[in-house]
Amino acid sequence: MWLFIIATQLLALITSALLWWLIQPKSPAKTLALITIVFAINNLALFYGITEFWRERFHIYLVVSILQGFMVYAAIITAVIGVTYTKLLKQPSRPKLLRILAASVYVGIVGLSVFNAYAPVVKHLTVTTAKPMKKPLNMVLISDTHLGRWFGNRQLDKLASLVEAQQPDVVVIAGDIMNDSTFYYDKNSMQEQLSKLQAPLGVYAVLGNHDYSGNQLAITTAVEKAGIKVLDNENVLLEDSVWLIGRSDITDPAPRISAKDLVAQVDTDKPVIFLEHSLESMDELKQAPIDVHLSGHTHGGQIFPLTALMQWFYPLIQGAKQIGNTQFLVTSGYGFGAVPFRLGTRSEIWVITLQSVTEQSATK
Repeated sequence: MWLFIIATQLLALITSALLWWLIQPKSPAKTLALITIVFAINNLALFYGITEFWRERFHIYLVVSILQGFMVYAAIITAVIGVTYTKLLKQPSRPKLLRILAASVYVGIVGLSVFNAYAPVVKHLTVTTAKPMKKPLNMVLISDTHLGRWFGNRQLDKLASLVEAQQPDVVVIAGDIMNDSTFYYDKNSMQEQLSKLQAPLGVYAVLGNHDYSGNQLAITTAVEKAGIKVLDNENVLLEDSVWLIGRSDITDPAPRISAKDLVAQVDTDKPVIFLEHSLESMDELKQAPIDVHLSGHTHGGQIFPLTALMQWFYPLIQGAKQIGNTQFLVTSGYGFGAVPFRLGTRSEIWVITLQSVTEQSATK
């Protein structure tokens, strides 16, 4: 904890230096006032946050710290441009213009990160299986809505419209539906908007690590009241043609059933879709006859440089990858978790079309 607090003070010091360069205070008193304000804001947010570490209050501090981090990004970009202009292009230094550029770059980074968080895109994937199907199955995959302080009715209304426009047969949600509790969900009466998610074959969900926060029963009840079936190590047969299996998250306090044992409960002559919150082990899943594996959790890293660093710790942090007979798909999510920013990723939903080889040949 002390190392973390020291790091936060270092970040405040860097922020003070950057703002000093940007504002150019005319006296030592104004410089001292600037530093005092920066450290006061930083530490008020910090100590408010650590009273509820990694929960709602801490998210406030994360917003403050990330905004400071974006200043560092803007400073690096400005420095590169400045050095290129003066050293490589042999032009005279223009400090005032450089400060205007730095402020513009910072506003651009913050604006882009908010836009990426709240302006979702629709991505498409077609999966072909050798197993027979009556007809193609169109699914919409949603994950990581993190309904809470930063994400609510307006985003749910947009989500319902996006899903309806895709005309899916079924909708699946890969966990982290709520951000730790139903507090904001209940406070802002989100059930009406969430219940707008509909599809002919139903809407199904599994819980994620933020749903297994001690409030999983309340979250499950709230989700099912909105007409969404939570699959807790359960399966459902869609149109007597495709099996959908939902597994609980690795953070579930109850004993977790292996993928092999869950798949053994269904007829694998039919296509099998396996839904869970996080992709923890491809080795385990490759041993089971799964046609499509759907998950979320990673947010694609959400904010650079995590977008690159997380690739060291997860077998797949975003997108689709075929391994053997299994098509893996990890979505970066529709929401964003603790902070309302995305840099290097974007809010998304996926439309997956599952079809058999025979159907594909018949359409040619």
